[in-house]
Amino acid sequence: MLLHRRAGLWIVLAIIFPALPLFARQGRTTYLDELKSRIQQRYIVLPVQNGIVLTPKRKAEITSIEISGNVVALNGTEVTGAELRTRLAEDAESILQLSYLTPSERQELFGIKATAGASASANPSPAPLPPETRKGAPSQRSRGKNDIVRFGGNVTVNTGETVDGDVVVFGGNARIDGQVNGDVAVFGGTLTIGPEAYISRDAAVIGGALSRDPKAVIGGDVKEIGGPGGRLGDALRTRSFYWSGILPVFTAASTLVRIGVLVLFGCLVMLLGGTLANRIGDRAAAEPLRAGLTGLLAELLFFPALVMTVVLLVITILGIPLLLVVPFAVLALAVVFVIGFTGVAGKVGYLIGRRLGWTRMGPYLTTTVGIVTLLLPIVVARLLVLAGLNIIAVPLLAAGALIEYIAWTIGFGAAALTYLRPAAPPVS
Repeated sequence: MLLHRRAGLWIVLAIIFPALPLFARQGRTTYLDELKSRIQQRYIVLPVQNGIVLTPKRKAEITSIEISGNVVALNGTEVTGAELRTRLAEDAESILQLSYLTPSERQELFGIKATAGASASANPSPAPLPPETRKGAPSQRSRGKNDIVRFGGNVTVNTGETVDGDVVVFGGNARIDGQVNGDVAVFGGTLTIGPEAYISRDAAVIGGALSRDPKAVIGGDVKEIGGPGGRLGDALRTRSFYWSGILPVFTAASTLVRIGVLVLFGCLVMLLGGTLANRIGDRAAAEPLRAGLTGLLAELLFFPALVMTVVLLVITILGIPLLLVVPFAVLALAVVFVIGFTGVAGKVGYLIGRRLGWTRMGPYLTTTVGIVTLLLPIVVARLLVLAGLNIIAVPLLAAGALIEYIAWTIGFGAAALTYLRPAAPPVS
């Protein structure tokens, strides 16, 4: 019986062992197909010497991933596996799996061998490859150039020409049929990209038109802003402007200036009407909900009431001269808002000073501390935007705006209650 079992085992093994390579080959084929699909969904694959370059199909911080041998470089800088996982997150595993393949396996996976070895007569206008792979290009036709910047003129990069830099045209047109190892930007003109064009980075048209052949290879993004006769507003709404750092710096500076103006007005209110501002602050602290609802109702009713008043004054001929009083009424409302906000800020500053043990704070310092405290979330949010931490800055900015609005509304309502009703006893 034991001999029969051993014989049966050897028969099974004799059947299974020859089939194992087939199963392994099939499994590896499926694995490579899935890897190829994941890569091509997110990246454009370009061949380079002894490797490949992946360029993201969407705008990203990493503009190129070069895999040569078993070395991976991001934006031209070699990285380790840990750095790759940190910077690419979920894509890191796919890139690492590619790096484990041999150069010939990577080329075969993406069909690069067939593309590189194709006859020129079979495909007279193939998509051009980066300069590193153009070994067969006739050198007598190549003519290198540095950056090209043209004002009020046209630029043409013919087939066989290479620009080792950027092409920038202001108020003119550009036609690219050769290689540009950089960006191409046209302002107020037309950009034409031919079938044999290769642009290693971005191609952009602002205030003009773009014509691109589908066979052209562009390593970065293609942007067309505004179309023919583009508008400046379209350019200002692009990510390049928002992320260039100009707008965040401007908004942060404007917030600081606004705080300075509010502190100045607050100190002026405390100088001319400190007693009234303190009474408003006490009322706001004693009845914050009532003051907030009163202020909100007044804000909702003010503009309809103002419009109805103006209409009635226009209808009645004798009331037309009274229209001159309307601007002063709006100004008076603004003054009440400032006084109410100062009262709330003064109360906030007093409570903070008492909590911190600052017992000798004067009215001006108290008001300043209160104003800065109320607007501190907005200031911190603006600084976080400068640091690139938008995921924290956006909700903090929304919360800060809400806090400031509530302070203005409660102050306005407390001012109305102080005028209409006797003062509430101060809240200690």
